[in-house]
Amino acid sequence: MSEREGPSGSSPQGSEKDGNARTAPQAMPSGSRASSYYANEPIQFRVRGSTIIGASPPKFVTLEDIMKVAHGMQNMALAHEIAMGTDFKLEPFEPPDNSYQKLVKETMHKAYFDILREQLNSDPPEYKQALVLLEDVKQGLFSILLPRHTRIKEMIEEVLDADFIRQQAENNSLDFHKYASFVVDLMAKLAAPARDEMIQNITKLTDTVDIFRAILETLEVLKLDLANTLIAMIRPHVQKESVHYERAKFDDMLKVSEDGLKNTREWLLRHIDKTGLTLPVTDQNIIRNVTAQTLAKAYLELLEWDGSHEYPETVQLDAPRFSDLGMRVYRLILTASLLLLSPNCATDSQAQAQTHKQKLKEKLFILLDNTSSDTQLHTILPSIAEEVILVTEQLLESLHQEPLTSDTKELIRTQVISLRDPDHRVRQIVRQRILEFLKVILICAGGSRQIPVGLSTFTRELTSISGTLLRYVMHNKAVFTKHYMDIVAEELSKG
Repeated sequence: MSEREGPSGSSPQGSEKDGNARTAPQAMPSGSRASSYYANEPIQFRVRGSTIIGASPPKFVTLEDIMKVAHGMQNMALAHEIAMGTDFKLEPFEPPDNSYQKLVKETMHKAYFDILREQLNSDPPEYKQALVLLEDVKQGLFSILLPRHTRIKEMIEEVLDADFIRQQAENNSLDFHKYASFVVDLMAKLAAPARDEMIQNITKLTDTVDIFRAILETLEVLKLDLANTLIAMIRPHVQKESVHYERAKFDDMLKVSEDGLKNTREWLLRHIDKTGLTLPVTDQNIIRNVTAQTLAKAYLELLEWDGSHEYPETVQLDAPRFSDLGMRVYRLILTASLLLLSPNCATDSQAQAQTHKQKLKEKLFILLDNTSSDTQLHTILPSIAEEVILVTEQLLESLHQEPLTSDTKELIRTQVISLRDPDHRVRQIVRQRILEFLKVILICAGGSRQIPVGLSTFTRELTSISGTLLRYVMHNKAVFTKHYMDIVAEELSKG
């Protein structure tokens, strides 16, 4: 690759083994003994949104079998996250403030550089920790190289040759600044342009210990840059292969589980509609149609999951996604209901009326942004009522019309606050229309559909939600349709 092609390096060591963490060697005690910068604590990378399915071990299963399955499911979770999460990335793991882990990390890093400074300032200078430092820098540089960077690796080996550096230390001729300049220049060539300022700041430092501290910290950032760049590069391949991979790993789990589809079966059976069917049913076309109808209703239940049932095993990996999407649907229902209850001001300008609706809609979405339950809704509705009144009066003023009367304001407040009732007529109508719209999208697998009556102002939001939902569902069905059809077929085969 050209040295400016992007954040470069190899993936974090060990990522191929456990998917979301790399464990470094155990730390050496601080003090007179030299210790490695990378040995202070396990270097961990947090994987956003990853969920691991747990399997209940049946009788007569070896521990080795269970470990293999757990390991496979963890890899499956990582592959699924890469395939499904368009914004998926690794993030640096930072222990919580005031935690024991954070205290240990800070103490060990401080001790590492304190020992280095103390040894370099002694008379004559001692280079035991310095040799460890340069070896750490060398390994850090290797970690941001790709396999094809053989020439660069050879150059690093030549310049940071451990035996030659040791000889320089023994002869008291070790030139730290020369090595620092070499490392900084190389990082500048390998890093993405976005890291130029970070690397440039290193060149402004004058203290030897501060320079190498900044170098090691920057190498960790570049290592993470590379990992995320590689993830973006392999995502198309993972998306292509993940269906087969997830299906195989899930089937491995089923082999060592007493009933790995128990929750999934209960989930589907709640939504099977046998109306008009003559049981038992063996026709595959009927089974396929019933499965499609059943799944559409079952997936919609995930958007309003109340926790009264165990979550289906086959959608466990996407539980956070369905929950987040469900919150979007919930807020859309509330916003649309509020907009329908808001007063319409008489105006001859369709554009002006639409602008008013758009302005109010955006304000309502902002006010409801953190609302995730009716309890929270109850608290915020009075403020929303005042906002509706304010926006309405601003429109009336622009139209040179009379302001709202006290009675009208009180009526608006009453209507808005009444939406706290989940069975409110307007709220239920809006909910029914939105869910029916999403159901049709799921059954027909997309296509052009008319926006429900009264919701044209929310075309963009409905399109975004339905597209996201369809993406989740299509992937899930591609992996697990056989299991879903088997469950439906078994139920319809009963007389």
